[in-house]
Amino acid sequence: MRRIIIAFLGVFVFIPSIVLSQDTIPTAKLKFDTRFDFTDKIPNQDSLSNLSSFDGKYLNIIVDGDINNKFSYKYRQRLILNSKPDYESFFNATDWLYLTCKINSNISISGGKQVIAIGGYEYDANPIDLYFWSTFWNNVICYQIGGTVNYSTTDNKHTLGFQITNSPFTSQTLQGIYAYNLIWYGNFNRFSTIYSINRIEYEKNRYINYVALGNKFSINKLSVEIDLMDRFSEQQKNLFADFSIIGNLQYPINNKVTVLAKAGYDENSAQKPTASFIYDRYVTPGTKYFFYGIGVEYFPINNSKNVRIHAMWSSNNDRVQYHTFNVGIRWQMDVLKK
Repeated sequence: MRRIIIAFLGVFVFIPSIVLSQDTIPTAKLKFDTRFDFTDKIPNQDSLSNLSSFDGKYLNIIVDGDINNKFSYKYRQRLILNSKPDYESFFNATDWLYLTCKINSNISISGGKQVIAIGGYEYDANPIDLYFWSTFWNNVICYQIGGTVNYSTTDNKHTLGFQITNSPFTSQTLQGIYAYNLIWYGNFNRFSTIYSINRIEYEKNRYINYVALGNKFSINKLSVEIDLMDRFSEQQKNLFADFSIIGNLQYPINNKVTVLAKAGYDENSAQKPTASFIYDRYVTPGTKYFFYGIGVEYFPINNSKNVRIHAMWSSNNDRVQYHTFNVGIRWQMDVLKK
């Protein structure tokens, strides 16, 4: 494993001299992205009352651009009010902030705070575009500092990436636990993939492994996403007992209206809920969670997605079951583009 790490880091040290002598053609884009919702949760028990409120879901600052024709950068910051603001809490609210160096037309390397490369379309989606979700998505910590090497085919239809980051289970500095991720983004026109194999330390020399298979089928205007994920530890005796399956359908009726339907299931029967040592810290033992819902999105501006109005209904199989109704608006504000 040390040899892999040394070879991986060596790529960042021995950058070909060609990248240091490029003409400067800087570009920059700055925008705000935010969403506000009204949510009403109606319980299935008469003894309980409705839960409702207006909420601001997200307020993001997004900056990206090119330093020259070899170096580019991406930055997304969530603005969070903290009673004790400091550098650490501010950086924890940084989703990503990384620099990418394009070695040639096929190979690039990047370093900084990044999305941990785990497969699946739900995981890959922008959180501001999700209205209800799986247990895994709700619990996973998906942003960490590390580095990635990507190889893309000349036609840009396939990208294979290898990434090393701090483990999402890191709880202190210099803890020395890491995540090793191999991911493939594939495009076969009507069929696309986001597949990954992940080996993630949750304690020193103790690993949870993921095989995540994100599949997307395009049938005329209909988009069908099917995610399959298996999670396992070497200590488990019963593989394929800790898994998730998620289906998501999107159908644009026209340029302004899209209907959606989504359902998913998380199960972890690999251990008993009373186990003294838990392998899967995100989908805990005993979980058998089924969720489902439908909705509609409306884009009021012609030929633009910058304003979106949504209305959603969702529910699940929790013991105290709620029917959740959610309406809201999301808008993106382009501040700078040059």
